[in-house]
Amino acid sequence: MWRCGGRPGLLTLRRLGGGHAYHKAWRWSSTRACERALQYQVGEKIHGFTINQVTSVPELFLTAVKLSHDVTGARYLHLAREDTNNLFSVQFRTTPMDSTGVPHILEHTVLCGSQKYPCRDPFFKMLNRSLSTFMNAFTASDYTLYPFSTQNPKDFQNLLSVYLDATFFPCLRELDFWQEGWRLEHENPSDPQTPLVFKGVVFNEMKGVFADNERIFSQHLQNRLLPDHTYSVVSGGDPLCIPELTWEQLKQFHATHYHPSNARFFTYGNFPLEQHLKQIHEEALSKFQKIEPSTVVPAQTPWDKPREFQITCGPDSLAADPSKQRTVSVSFLLPE
Repeated sequence: MWRCGGRPGLLTLRRLGGGHAYHKAWRWSSTRACERALQYQVGEKIHGFTINQVTSVPELFLTAVKLSHDVTGARYLHLAREDTNNLFSVQFRTTPMDSTGVPHILEHTVLCGSQKYPCRDPFFKMLNRSLSTFMNAFTASDYTLYPFSTQNPKDFQNLLSVYLDATFFPCLRELDFWQEGWRLEHENPSDPQTPLVFKGVVFNEMKGVFADNERIFSQHLQNRLLPDHTYSVVSGGDPLCIPELTWEQLKQFHATHYHPSNARFFTYGNFPLEQHLKQIHEEALSKFQKIEPSTVVPAQTPWDKPREFQITCGPDSLAADPSKQRTVSVSFLLPE
């Protein structure tokens, strides 16, 4: 799923209870996970990780624990809270320099099978076979995120195993690249006399995105306002540029971006942190050495004078007068 500009998505979680009495009882019991987390000491080492900071946030009934992986440097944030709906996510800083949609196509392709789970589309199989309350993946302008949540401890371990293997050890088969990215196919697959057309899951998705005038406008606004680096391209992929991407380029992007040294891990809820750290270290991070990823986005150089741009979009079919359609934006790039 592509998120233009990394806009926050909407996440609906199951209601775990209701009423003032339940809320009051939950508040009194919400300290158990927090108290366990407060026992950690800065500098303490747990399953290949070192605790860097422990902070109580009583206003939100949680304790934040920041860690780093000793070998790879991967960063980890755990929010301990007495909430049975536990969440995990792994995020990579993905900074493409063209509009071929390589991070978006990679997001789709890694979920098509991995070393431990080489079956076809294990992600979609788990949607029906797990007890998850949420499963998805997102590509934004400068990061790719893989989150899930569940209330069952065993289900959490199963999903974590699938996610870790998918992101760090995907099969990245050429056939999956053709399916998820782009390919040439006869307009009627059963009739070789019909014209050849471009197809692909991401290719078709982005055709739909570029059929929306508001999405085109917001995308061009970001590209023009931040023209010097990754924000000047379409991370989801421009349909005119997607066919320029090769399978080899996709694999190279994974090798340079999907590395623990370029990753951020996040967990939330009342499941034991130690179990998360042990599984993440043993199943993934212990197989890597630290690298220095070149994914940092430099600050945009300020302009010496205002700039003006004009783009043309298709008419709105619902407008009373298609010849009288204008959208104007005055935007400012603020300092950090």
